[in-house]
Amino acid sequence: MEKIDDEMLLEELKKKFEESRIAVANLRTMTQNLEAVNEKLRQSESLKTDFLSNIRNEINNPLTSIMGLTKQVVDKKADGDRAREIAGMIYHEAFDLDFQLRNIFAAAELEAGETTPSVALVDVAALVRNQLAAFGHKAAEKKVSLDYQCVCPDGDGITFKTDPEWLQKVTANLLANAIEFCHEGKSVALRVWQEGGRLNISIADEGPGIPEADRKKVFDRFVQLDTGVRKRHKGHGLGLSIAKALVEMLNGSIVLAGNKGNGCVFTVSLAEMETGQPVDVTSGDGNEFIFGDGTKF
Repeated sequence: MEKIDDEMLLEELKKKFEESRIAVANLRTMTQNLEAVNEKLRQSESLKTDFLSNIRNEINNPLTSIMGLTKQVVDKKADGDRAREIAGMIYHEAFDLDFQLRNIFAAAELEAGETTPSVALVDVAALVRNQLAAFGHKAAEKKVSLDYQCVCPDGDGITFKTDPEWLQKVTANLLANAIEFCHEGKSVALRVWQEGGRLNISIADEGPGIPEADRKKVFDRFVQLDTGVRKRHKGHGLGLSIAKALVEMLNGSIVLAGNKGNGCVFTVSLAEMETGQPVDVTSGDGNEFIFGDGTKF
């Protein structure tokens, strides 16, 4: 039997001690990681609970208004100008409800990984003008002016190869966010231009702005900086997360600038999508497609 001297024994003890130290350090790191994951899960569950409570109200309220307003018409309690006024109110409530539901469905599809692009030649100016017209009544409610500029050096507008429905959703959510947070009587500026083969869209508002520390947070699902019983703004924390996810799937980037008190500027930059084959479908908005033979869908 080999005799173990004191030096060898001490060396072996040092080795075992070092292995134990590393094991304890790894265990401590693993414990910290598990605690962080658990905290994220807790926050996620809390955010989802708040979201469900919030969305229930934001769906029920328009539905209740629509049902009450239509009943006035059905019961013939409104004629002439009053009926037209009620029709406008019904449209506005239905618009809000449709916008919210579309975002919920879009978020569910993104979560499930069920979204694939449908590339077309998009008339970007037409798409943006359609969105400005669609949200015109929202801006009018807050006395917010919508300023639009399309920088087209050749005067022929901008035709860009991308997914029109996704681009429409991105533009709609950023525009809705800008109008919602813009101060009453101020303006929202939307600018479109092409540079280096990329499509750029910026939407600037004159609202309260976002502190630099919160700029990444606002793109997370269900997150709203304005929360609680004193919440002043509508929404359920999906719009910006959907916009960011779709922009990234469109080979692009989205940047938020502007400090607290100075409004916000969201700038989207997109690269044209490659399909490997000719694209003979054009689109003027996110819903209408025009094929090579002139057929519309």
